[in-house]
Amino acid sequence: MADSRHQLAFLDGLRGYASLWVLVGHAMFMTGYKIEIIAQPDMAVELFIIISGFLMTYHYQAREVREPWMEPDTWKIFWIRRFFRIAPLYYVCLALALYFGPELWQSRLDAATVLSGGVEEQARYASRYLDQSLTNILLHVSFLFGMTWTHNFQTPLPDWSIGLEMQYYAIFPFLMILALKLGRIAGMTLLVGVMAVVGAWLDRNGFVIGAYSILAMKFHLFAAGMLIAMTLRAEGKWKWLLIAGALAVIFVPLGGGRSALHRAIKIAIVLGFVALLYKDRLPALLKWPTEVLDRFLSNAPARFIGDVSYGVYLLHLVVMLPVCGWLAIQYPEMAPIPRLFASLALTVPITYGAAYLCYRFIEQPGISLGRKIASRYQKAPPPKGIPSENPA
Repeated sequence: MADSRHQLAFLDGLRGYASLWVLVGHAMFMTGYKIEIIAQPDMAVELFIIISGFLMTYHYQAREVREPWMEPDTWKIFWIRRFFRIAPLYYVCLALALYFGPELWQSRLDAATVLSGGVEEQARYASRYLDQSLTNILLHVSFLFGMTWTHNFQTPLPDWSIGLEMQYYAIFPFLMILALKLGRIAGMTLLVGVMAVVGAWLDRNGFVIGAYSILAMKFHLFAAGMLIAMTLRAEGKWKWLLIAGALAVIFVPLGGGRSALHRAIKIAIVLGFVALLYKDRLPALLKWPTEVLDRFLSNAPARFIGDVSYGVYLLHLVVMLPVCGWLAIQYPEMAPIPRLFASLALTVPITYGAAYLCYRFIEQPGISLGRKIASRYQKAPPPKGIPSENPA
C-alpha cells in the first residue's frame, strides 16, 4: 500500500463536486423536480465531513516532528490555522445573510408558490430568515450556535455544518493525543463509542432539533476520515483493521441517512476514498477505472471547483433564492424540469464567479494571515511538500 507521500490531488475534485451536489440538490428543492440521490445534499455534506476528518489527521501526522502533539503551542497553531481558514469568508456571508434575511425569506415564499406544498409548507423556516437578534448574531459569530438546538438552523446559510466543524476543530488536538496514548484503534474505538452514547442520549431526550449540528451526532463520519488517514502510518494487519474500522463506523445509527441506500452510498464513499488513496496497489481490474476517476478528480476544472468549493457552499443559497423567487413570479406556468435548468443556468455562473472572487480576495488573504500569526508559535519552519489545507 501507498505511504504518506501519496498524491492527494483527487481531494480537490471530491470537495468541488460535493459542493456542486449541494447546490444542485437545493435547486431541486426550490423548483420541485427531484432525482432521488441528487436531491439529498446532506449526503454531500457527509462526504465533506469524511474529507475533513481525513485531512485534519493527515496534516497533523505529517507535521508531528515539527509540531509535537503534546505541545500546547501545536494546539494553538492548529486552532489559529483553522479559524483563519473558516472565519473570514463565513463572517462576510453571515453579514450578508442576516442583513438581507427578510428579502431572502420573501424570495423563498415566492419560489414556494409553484411547489406542491405551497407557501404554508414554508412557514416553519421563517425564523431562519427573520431572526436578526443580538443573541443569534453572537452565537454565530462565536460559532457556538452548532452546540444549541435553538439556533443551529437560524440563518439563510447552510451553516449548521460550519458550527459542527468548529466543534470538531476545538477538540481535535485532544483526540489525537488520546490516539497517541491508547493507540489508534483503541483510542478511536473509545471515542466513537463515547460519542455514540452521548449522541443517542441527546437524540432520545429531544436535544437534536433543526439540524444534526451537535458533534456527537456526526462524529462517526469524522472518525471514518481519521481512520483512513491513520492507515498511512500503519503496516500489515493494522492498516487493514483501520480500513475495516472506517467502514464499521458508518453503521453508527446517528445523524440521519440511516436507510440501507444511504449506508450503501457512505460505504461506497469510504471504499472509493481508500481505492483512490492506494490506487497504485490495486489489482489490474480495479486499477484502470480508479486511475480514470483519479484523473477526473484531479484535472484543472476539478482543481478550480475544489478551490472555490467553500465559497460555493456558503454563497449558493443567497444567489439561488432570489433566482427561484423571480422565476416563480415571472414564469409561474413553467414546468419543474425547465424551471430547474433555468435556475441552475442563472445560479451557477453567479455563484461560482462570486466564490472565485471570495477565494482570491478573502479566503487566500485569510489563510496567509493565519499562517503568519501561527508562525509565532512555531519552533521551526513547516515541512515542505505537504498538500495545502482546504475546508472539508
